[in-house]
Amino acid sequence: MHSKFGFLSYEISHIIRQRFNKKAETIGLTHAQWRALVHLSNNENCRQIDLAEILEIKPITLVRQIDLLEEAGLVRRNKDSEDRRVYRLELMPKAHAVMQQLWDIADAVEAQVLSALTAKEQELLTSLLERIKNSINVNAIPEDPALDD
Repeated sequence: MHSKFGFLSYEISHIIRQRFNKKAETIGLTHAQWRALVHLSNNENCRQIDLAEILEIKPITLVRQIDLLEEAGLVRRNKDSEDRRVYRLELMPKAHAVMQQLWDIADAVEAQVLSALTAKEQELLTSLLERIKNSINVNAIPEDPALDD
């Protein structure tokens, strides 16, 4: 029998992103941009390349997201004082209010998605997913470049 976990987790994640993006249209941001803001708030003044690594996306993909966040007045790029080729990212004051709106959207989407479960089942599911995530992080296997083909 084939494992369904990977397929189901991807499908659920995809549905959550779609619903989030639909609700966030009014703010003009996407789930990907929200993730960037959240991780940037936890890593203030980080280098752009480091944020791309945290998000596990290619630096060029992040450049476009940061361009849009900068145009919206949510993020500012600052030249690194030691290396002019490097940009450090700063959250602007406006970003905190927008992030709260996005957290509210995320909470509403989560409540909708998990509505078929009891509160106890939701806690159990969250606990199990956190355990899986922690196990994956602890037992991380170095990436195999051959798998990228």
